[in-house]
Amino acid sequence: MKKTILLCILAIIVLVAPLVTVAAAALAAPCQYDETFLAELENKHARLASIDTKKVVLIGGSNLAFGVDSARLEEYIGMPVVNYGLYATIGTKAMLDMSRSYIHEGDIVVICPETNAQTYSLYYNARSMWQALDCDLSMLKDVGVSNLGKLMAALPEFASEKRGFIRTDTKPTPSGIYAKASFNEYGDIAVDRPYNEMPTKYDTSMPVSLTTDLLDEEFVEYLNTYAAACRRRGAEVYFGFSPINADAIVSTDEQKEAFYHALGEELSFPLLSDIDDYILDSAYFYDTNFHLNSCGALHRTSLLADDLLRVLGREGEVQTEKYAPPERPDDYFTPTDGTDENAKYFVYEEFEDGLAIVGLSDVGKQEKTLTLPRSADGKAVLLIGDYAFAGSDVLERVVIGKQALVKAFTPESLSDCPTLRAIEIHLAPSALPIDAQAVTKMPQECRVYVPAEAYAEFATDYFWNGMMHCVDIIEE
Repeated sequence: MKKTILLCILAIIVLVAPLVTVAAAALAAPCQYDETFLAELENKHARLASIDTKKVVLIGGSNLAFGVDSARLEEYIGMPVVNYGLYATIGTKAMLDMSRSYIHEGDIVVICPETNAQTYSLYYNARSMWQALDCDLSMLKDVGVSNLGKLMAALPEFASEKRGFIRTDTKPTPSGIYAKASFNEYGDIAVDRPYNEMPTKYDTSMPVSLTTDLLDEEFVEYLNTYAAACRRRGAEVYFGFSPINADAIVSTDEQKEAFYHALGEELSFPLLSDIDDYILDSAYFYDTNFHLNSCGALHRTSLLADDLLRVLGREGEVQTEKYAPPERPDDYFTPTDGTDENAKYFVYEEFEDGLAIVGLSDVGKQEKTLTLPRSADGKAVLLIGDYAFAGSDVLERVVIGKQALVKAFTPESLSDCPTLRAIEIHLAPSALPIDAQAVTKMPQECRVYVPAEAYAEFATDYFWNGMMHCVDIIEE
């Protein structure tokens, strides 16, 4: 019996030792994610830990990164501000756990997750968390014991990915706004975002349903436990609302009111604000239903300042500035003369700023490979609409070239195209966010292909990060 147990232990050691060695080597290797969006956690965490006076700590996801001017908020309320919001894919729980040790007497904590099912839950993405920790492993001490199991399980995959970047000299160097370089010293996105970039002015893949179904019991209990711990340290805790694109809401006013009142009743700490104040005109938003453009961020900062001044007993003491929503120019998207040679293969639906592909023409249904057009009849082709490639029994490959202007997939864009096997993308990942629902609707055998030199950027992109299970490199 003892011999059998000993053999089992030796077998486990033989199996596990190589994984431990590989993981240890990867962690000791030079940081590979220091230019990515997630790498900003290092600076946010350092700012949180460095302020030992009374402060305001804003905890949540990227609605805070894109939606607060911390310097102006400090001017309004006269207290240091820590913008501790980064990325919903990490999970709200991760940000709560990482911040817990740095909340002190006199602090005001505002918890502001994006209003959707994932961020209103105990979801925790260990793979993304490793990427955020990569350049400062000392942050591991703050991740929380309850998350260690998931982190250890994700370590081999992270180690393999990191070693792959080192071996191929393809360290992620993001282009566009989703990069560490976009943040200022406060942890706010500081890149100018003048207008709403979404073709339909709201993200069709992310409808906002304000119903009591959002209220996950375990998540609410976790929030209450966190708030109780903060209060024992002498801090005040409030629940705030992320900005919500009014055009994206699919619930009724009655459902919204029921959600709002139920949330207030189930939380053991107060709501900071009225939810209606944070349901904003689509013109305030940038590229998702929760990310604000520059004007929207200033407007939301004023709303937040008013709420904080009220709970501080200083209502009316400071005059905050409000901002009208910026209307983008009619010709904001690149105007295009004439018709692209590939336009004849598709059927279109016109909307305010351009065209959506909504089907294939008769000649298009005969093609095995189709390249998306840049324009048709002088209008930019901006959207891959629902059932864009339906009706063909021969289509195998769709190419999205460097000149394409398309900016989004809709949830049903890849539905009903059973022979499709490849979507080849030559745009930067940030230029064409993938829709998770669209991925689930495409044929099981279909893959997304990107150039080898762009793979690392896709793998660490804000929108594509969680979709890499369906992404391969284009073979030369």
